[in-house]
Amino acid sequence: MSVQKVDRPPTAVAVADEPSLRRTVVAASVGNFVEWYEFAVYGVVAAYISKAMFPTDDPTAAMLNTWAAYGVSFLVRPVGGVILARLGDRYGRRHILYVTITLMSVATFCVALIPSYATIGIAAPLLLISARIAQGIAAGGELAGAAAFLYEHAPADRRARMVSFLGVSTFCSIVLGSLLGTLLTVVLPAAEMQSWGWRVVFATALPLGFIGLYIRRSLQETPEFQQLHEQRDTTPVAPVPESFWRAMRENGRAILLYLGFGTFYSIAVYVSVAAYLAFMLANGFSEKEALTINTVAGLAIIAGILLTGGLADRVGRKPILVAGAGAMAVGVVPTFLLGSTGTFALGLLGALIFALPLSVFITPAVINVVELFPAKVRVTAGAAAYNLTVIIGGFMPFVAVWLTDATGSHLAFPAFVATTAVVALAVVLVWYREPAADQASTQLGNESRR
Repeated sequence: MSVQKVDRPPTAVAVADEPSLRRTVVAASVGNFVEWYEFAVYGVVAAYISKAMFPTDDPTAAMLNTWAAYGVSFLVRPVGGVILARLGDRYGRRHILYVTITLMSVATFCVALIPSYATIGIAAPLLLISARIAQGIAAGGELAGAAAFLYEHAPADRRARMVSFLGVSTFCSIVLGSLLGTLLTVVLPAAEMQSWGWRVVFATALPLGFIGLYIRRSLQETPEFQQLHEQRDTTPVAPVPESFWRAMRENGRAILLYLGFGTFYSIAVYVSVAAYLAFMLANGFSEKEALTINTVAGLAIIAGILLTGGLADRVGRKPILVAGAGAMAVGVVPTFLLGSTGTFALGLLGALIFALPLSVFITPAVINVVELFPAKVRVTAGAAAYNLTVIIGGFMPFVAVWLTDATGSHLAFPAFVATTAVVALAVVLVWYREPAADQASTQLGNESRR
């Protein structure tokens, strides 16, 4: 399989001044923050959710059910991607950003209101799954829409740098979730934490959503989309399903390429945020120790992204992808070995061994969600590719519990992750080609009318 170079947007498209760029970064990142905050807090309080929402006769089964409910939202993300992302390609990037943050924040808040299994029985997990479905639909269009919004506003030599702030916002939300979870476990007795404390982290999503909507209220459409829209504004609008499948056919090779390394990116993020945390809790770490390690690792990733986010603009995407995937392939087994010791210092060292190369890998992985695809289908194709990877990544905590239980070895899951890293490394080395700079990728004119 070969993938042709995908040209970057023409430099003729105007870009905003520096203050406008900063406002654009904040506005695009805030919705991503809310999306990942929900993801982060679910991992932090998963043990409490399993006891509150599912029968507790078998703790392992309850935890598996908790992670299965978690994974449901990832299964429906492509639905959100098909609908919301296509609208973003047709009517504008900024419109999709309003819808996603509203739906995500309301659905997350609803999780805090669900009565326990002891109170309403089977309705509790069913309501939890319903909320997760709504969250998944919202998340299906968020990252690709935000990444396209930043990518198309950015100067040609700063695209990776600007898109990297989506990674920063991701782990800022994860750190906030971990800090809030840690604070609640310190302040509240275990009984109160189980009774109502875990609900607080979900309830905070609503005010966060209102703040995000306020920040996004004055968003301006990207210059590149405006140029594209002007040349096709008389073209009849194709039905969403037809437009989606056309985008898939025309960009199938690029989608397969992203799946080759993007799947590992999704797996790596979920390992760093949720699976390693659950692993530590199962191997002798207290909740406070595990949450503290999770928080420090998140801060390390934020620092790593800030330090290296612009590196992909200077040396290219491919060297960064290779270095990050290679380091994580080597480091993931030692990470889990150290995480099995029950010793705080060694558990932290293990987290950092995996977190630091992940911080390097994030920016080129995220920018390729949109950079691999032409502007006319950038959000649709990017959302499709990305959401397919997160279907797999979203079930990794479930896979971790299942593999460990089935094999009796705590190294089974890290060995699996190492294998996916090697696959990603091979795909990047063999098939990935750097996008050509300063050439037209918008495919305007006749192509824009398809």
